[in-house]
Amino acid sequence: MKKLLLAAFVCTALLSPLLLNAQRWEQVGKKGDWANTIGVVGMGGYLYSIEKDGTLFQTDKQGNYRQLGDKGLFDNADLLVSLDNEIWTIEDGSLYQTIPSKAVWRQVGKTGDWKDTQGMVGLNGKLYSIETSGTLYETSKDGTWRQIGNDGEFTDAEMLEAMDGHLWTVEKGTLYKSNMKTLRWQQVGKVGDWENTIAMVADRGFLWSVEADGTLFRTDKNGNYEQVGEKGLLSAVTRIIAMDNTLYVIENGTLYRTKG
Repeated sequence: MKKLLLAAFVCTALLSPLLLNAQRWEQVGKKGDWANTIGVVGMGGYLYSIEKDGTLFQTDKQGNYRQLGDKGLFDNADLLVSLDNEIWTIEDGSLYQTIPSKAVWRQVGKTGDWKDTQGMVGLNGKLYSIETSGTLYETSKDGTWRQIGNDGEFTDAEMLEAMDGHLWTVEKGTLYKSNMKTLRWQQVGKVGDWENTIAMVADRGFLWSVEADGTLFRTDKNGNYEQVGEKGLLSAVTRIIAMDNTLYVIENGTLYRTKG
């Protein structure tokens, strides 16, 4: 199915009328509102996004948005994830926690502790991050961290997602899941099934993924997958977001959604 980096991706193409009709995609908000978005997460019924200039916005399901905090406050943010209705960012190698409801933020842990982080997700009240060395770390909300597994165990990880108490990774085109309680991992599905995957997100107990040719797939916890919609309908999509049983994409600076 696919191949993608652990960093954030921004969509750059316009959804065709065929896609909108076949998969019931609908535009959210005004055309071009998301042209400068570089990172986005969904939580608590809102989408939280960071613009190129480092400004944070909160957008509701109708597409209405408002600025949170000062303009450019997140201008050094490299990674953006959600955990327990809080926004967690890595900026200049340091970890920060932002509480959107209060519009306050604070540094967590020591300065520079996350300088080598290339991917991060929230799971079961903790943050899990993979460094450029391929080593996995678990971080508590107070900033204390510990290494999980052996050095470089995730060297080949190209994508990282959290679902059902597990970390899901794509490594050399193959899907794996790792149980963070037992610290055991296993291959899911067949070798190479994900070699063409460019983006994925967890939602409703499934992994939703987009192939390089723009085809959307839904994969269950056992690795069984099925095509959703017509082949190639998402031909330019490199980011897919999930919130409240709904899938979102950003296309040519415009936000769209579908129930999948």
